[in-house]
Amino acid sequence: MSGLGLVLSIAKDAVAAQQYGLDVVGHNIANVNTPGYSRQRAVHEAKEPAPYGGVLLGRGVDTTQVVRATDQFIENQLMEQKSSMFSFKEMENYMQVLEGLFNENSDSSISALMADFWNTWHDVAINPSGGSERVALYEHSVLLSDQFKALNTDLIQLETDLTNAISAGINRINEITNEIAQINNNIVGMEVTSTANDLRDQRNVLVSELSEYTDIKTFEQSNGSLTVVAAKGTILVHGNDSYDLALGGDDGRRVEWQGSGGATVDLTDYISNGKLGGWLDMREEVIAKYKKDLDALVKEFVWTVNQQHSQGVGLEGFSSVTGTYQASSTSAALDSSGLGFASEIIDGGFRLWLYDSNGDYDSDTTLTIDASVTSIDDIVTAIDAIDPNITATTIDGKIQISASNGYTFAFSDDTSNVLAALGINTFFAGTTAGSIEVNDKIDSNKNYITAAQVINNVGPAVANSSNDPTGTGTIVTSGHYTGTADATYEIQISTGGAVGVAQFQWRKDGGAWSAPILTTGGAQAIDVDGVSVTFMPGTYVANDTFTIDVTADSAFYGTYASGDNTNAMAIADLQYTAMDIAQWTCDRRNGDTEGSVNATIEDYYHAMVGSMGIKSASISRGRAFGEVMVNKMGEIRDSISAVSLDEEMTNLIKFQHAYAAAAKLIRISDEMLNTLLSVK
Repeated sequence: MSGLGLVLSIAKDAVAAQQYGLDVVGHNIANVNTPGYSRQRAVHEAKEPAPYGGVLLGRGVDTTQVVRATDQFIENQLMEQKSSMFSFKEMENYMQVLEGLFNENSDSSISALMADFWNTWHDVAINPSGGSERVALYEHSVLLSDQFKALNTDLIQLETDLTNAISAGINRINEITNEIAQINNNIVGMEVTSTANDLRDQRNVLVSELSEYTDIKTFEQSNGSLTVVAAKGTILVHGNDSYDLALGGDDGRRVEWQGSGGATVDLTDYISNGKLGGWLDMREEVIAKYKKDLDALVKEFVWTVNQQHSQGVGLEGFSSVTGTYQASSTSAALDSSGLGFASEIIDGGFRLWLYDSNGDYDSDTTLTIDASVTSIDDIVTAIDAIDPNITATTIDGKIQISASNGYTFAFSDDTSNVLAALGINTFFAGTTAGSIEVNDKIDSNKNYITAAQVINNVGPAVANSSNDPTGTGTIVTSGHYTGTADATYEIQISTGGAVGVAQFQWRKDGGAWSAPILTTGGAQAIDVDGVSVTFMPGTYVANDTFTIDVTADSAFYGTYASGDNTNAMAIADLQYTAMDIAQWTCDRRNGDTEGSVNATIEDYYHAMVGSMGIKSASISRGRAFGEVMVNKMGEIRDSISAVSLDEEMTNLIKFQHAYAAAAKLIRISDEMLNTLLSVK
């Protein structure tokens, strides 16, 4: 083509090119407020020139394609930052709820109720026989127990809410991946001849929303389809196929990828970002930690109070008592019986006191406990052998002790912890925040609150600080000291070894040592004043020495007074006693680990609440930083892809003028052609 024909062709293409440009500008302006829309532009290229008259003349313009203004690297960075931000954002929301559950600004807070608990024990210590003080102690203890249980219930409900949120999130993820797969199919079909810009924008919006729920990677295939990869390399979208996530596992709490042919992959421990990651972190790490710590606190609190309570006696003895803790096997050794506090039982013994129908002292017996040998059935047998007026049995794995003919009984000097482990003569029942409650025995009769202790004038055998720390031998004392003055007995291991091999010698008040005596498993008298010892199975180290203090109060032996506050004071002082309490670190990727901290009950709780505040502040900082990064990356993305009305108005004017010029070129060409045709 040459001459006027070429001019007309160039003008025609120019008009079309400017028209395309105006169409794209109009499309941009129309979508200026469309979320996720990327600015488009028409790509104009000069046509290949053609030779004419010895020169190469241009043949006009072609509109080769319409492209999106986008930078995939920036898009990927924005998605990663959004994924991280939404993880912190969801955690922050639930942390606010969690902090609200541990509200320390109310009179019903754990701190306030625990302070009331200790204060009412002090009140009982001031007036041990006071009925109103005992009722107040009981009522405050019930309130404290109920608050622990309510807090545990709230934490469980929060876990349930998070599981429901995870389920809803998974459903939305599946919807998104299914839509992406459908758009992939449409894009592949449309891009045989051109670029499906608007579909790509729609797909990008869906991918961006998907990144809000979980951390993903995307890869574009040569045919224009997008492959979406999630945690552990699992594929969510490939071509026009999508693969769902679902809740599974034995407890229905695991996030699983559903592959073809019924194959599944557990992703729970590998999802690190997005709402899903935040929800999982809250449920599996944050809330799980505070649930475990709360249970550890309650367990130590219950055990400590019960252990001391079991050493005392109330205003009256028992006619019948049933343990609150159930064993899985009453014939197994105590340390493997399945009792909730089986691990606390050690070698030692306890004293059982029997009183006649008039309430007067009748007799007492020291029952020895070998934690790895003695069973509950053995204790039942030993109690049955004491006296016809007291019997024992087991009911549903719990020990029951009963007296007959008006007799009553009491306990003291438990060095084995077996009474507290069985739930005999204890203040609380339960082992966790969800099961703690005041013992039903105290509920029915507040006189069983043990403010006093039975008078026993033979103290425990206390190992000297210089004893070999590897020695495992345990000595149990017994007997009714009948001496006329307070005294101190010393027992020294003269020949080391096991019971039956080891020998010991003793002396009183620093006197001469006795001749060596072979150790036996039964009670061995060491003086005419009635003091006896029992050597428990174990290894005794030569030169190890034990001290036994005895008091000359035989006239009151076996009695207890309503005005005695010895045990109440001991329990009240537990408020200031530091103890080892388990402290948990929960990590869903590396597993939960148990440590311990030495602190008082209240200090441990305050530290737990304090750590919650620190965790919340850390999450809030993470969310704030994430917002800054998302906003920054969003600004960069908008500078590349967003529609600028000012720029589009400029383009509109440019294309308008170019269109007018091209139209004028057509008119001029037409006039020239008419002139040429009119020449005669």
